[in-house]
Amino acid sequence: MSDERVVAIAGASSGVGRAAALRLARSGYAVSLCARRENLLKEIAAEIEKDGGKALAVKADMTKWTESEKFIHRTVDTFGRVDVLFNNAGSGIRFTDFENMSVDEIDEAIAANLTYVLYGCKAVLPVMKRQKSGHIVNTTSILGKRARSGFAAYSAGKHGVDGFSRALFNEVKKYNIKVSILGPALINTDWAKKAGITTPFASGALEPEEVAEALQLLIETSSGYSIWSMDLMSLGQVIDPL
Repeated sequence: MSDERVVAIAGASSGVGRAAALRLARSGYAVSLCARRENLLKEIAAEIEKDGGKALAVKADMTKWTESEKFIHRTVDTFGRVDVLFNNAGSGIRFTDFENMSVDEIDEAIAANLTYVLYGCKAVLPVMKRQKSGHIVNTTSILGKRARSGFAAYSAGKHGVDGFSRALFNEVKKYNIKVSILGPALINTDWAKKAGITTPFASGALEPEEVAEALQLLIETSSGYSIWSMDLMSLGQVIDPL
C-alpha cells in the first residue's frame, strides 16, 4: 500500500476536476480520475505520469450505481485506499422556466447534480470506515443556498447536496470521516454555454484553478477539525447571488 494520499475525483475530464487532478498530482497526491469521456481522462493521466505523478483513469458514469461502485473499487485495487473523494460531476442542464422542462430533463438534472453524489458517497464509505479516516468533498453551488429563475431543477439538486451532506457529516464524523461542501459561483468553463446562457458573465468568473486551490485548502486542514462549507466568488462577478 502506498504512503501517498489518494484522491478520487469524479468529473475529472475537464474544468474544475481536471484542474484539481493536475494541482493535487503536482503536490504529491495519487489521483484516480473518472468521467464519461475516457479519451480526455487518459490525456490527463498521461500528463500527470509524464511529470512523475501517479494517476488512474476510469471511464464511469457516476449517475449509475454500478459504475460508481466500479470507480471506487478500481481506485482501491490500484492504490490500496481512498483518502479523499471529490464529487465534482454535474451539469447545468437547460436554462429555461421549469414548466418548459421535459420529464427527461428533470430526471437528468437530479441524477447529474444529486444522485451521483449519493452513489459516490455510498460506494466510498465502507472503504473510509475500514481505514478509520477519509474526507468527502461534495461540489454544490451558490445556487445550492440561493436560487435563480431558469434553474429550478438545477437548484433543487444542489440544495439536495447541501442537505444530504449536512446529514452525512453528522452520521460519519464518529468514524473520523470528514464531509465538506464546496460552493463556487460562476466558473469560467463551458457550463454556461451548455446550459444556454448567453449573457457574458465570463469576465467576472472564477477560474477552475482557483476552485482547485480551495479544494486543496479544504483537504489539508488539521485532522482535529473540518471546514464544513466553503463558498467562492470572484470579486469581479457581475451578478449578485448572495
